[in-house]
Amino acid sequence: MESFSMEPLDGASPDPDRLPRWLSDGESYGVEFKSEERGRFNDRDLVEAVVRLANGTGGVLLIGVEDDGRVTGARARHEGGQIDVLRVQALIANQTQPPISTTVTVVEQGDMPVLVVQVPDSPRVVGTTRGTYARRAIGADGRPTCLP
Repeated sequence: MESFSMEPLDGASPDPDRLPRWLSDGESYGVEFKSEERGRFNDRDLVEAVVRLANGTGGVLLIGVEDDGRVTGARARHEGGQIDVLRVQALIANQTQPPISTTVTVVEQGDMPVLVVQVPDSPRVVGTTRGTYARRAIGADGRPTCLP
């Protein structure tokens, strides 16, 4: 199983030059893409995706990216048509138990925003405050999957 290393988790922004590499390498054990093109990916889905990564080895969640790596853009989540990264971090911390401290940034790919959520590996099992416990795994077909 691949080991996922990401830097930094110290509050600094990730290197925006890493986004094209993540996109071209595709989804993996430590990189998950989530589309917002059809508007079905909500805050609950975001928190559950973070929990899955934290219960694996940590990783990065790229919101506004299709499964094939095509960037379609993250939606504006807050007033004024903006994405407030501190509010996204607070949402994740407030809806996970124990709270997960993530690093969230917005990286522009062309004219499309990608919400980049860096998730640390949790030393303890993490769940949502709604009681959902899941982890990221590699399925029999060699592709990333979700397991309870």
